[in-house]
Amino acid sequence: MKTINKLFALMSLMLFISSCSFAQNKNDIEITEFKTKIASQKYVLVDVRTQSEFANGHLEGALNIDYFSTTFSDEISKIGFETPVLVYCKSGNRSGKSMKIMNDLGFNEVYNLIGGFKGWVSGKNTITKD
Repeated sequence: MKTINKLFALMSLMLFISSCSFAQNKNDIEITEFKTKIASQKYVLVDVRTQSEFANGHLEGALNIDYFSTTFSDEISKIGFETPVLVYCKSGNRSGKSMKIMNDLGFNEVYNLIGGFKGWVSGKNTITKD
């Protein structure tokens, strides 16, 4: 009986670990890759934080489309489904959810910044308040 309990515990742990590894989407990308994509100028950069968060600093060239806005789906759709998009928020949570919404709407190419704006700033990358 003890062997069965240990086996069950081990299998449960393995299942938990494997489910954690799938939590990140292949389109969740690190700062280095995000910067490379920004530099290509092929992508529209979208900040999904609130207007006040955006006003306190954002990545240069970013559009501000508030994830919490009741018109978020309509506003984000105006970008165009064929347009490649880079999206970020404060920590990566809202932008991850935004990426899911965008994929559901039919966007072809969307990437989310892992760690969000906080990660960007902690890596001593430039921001603007224009």
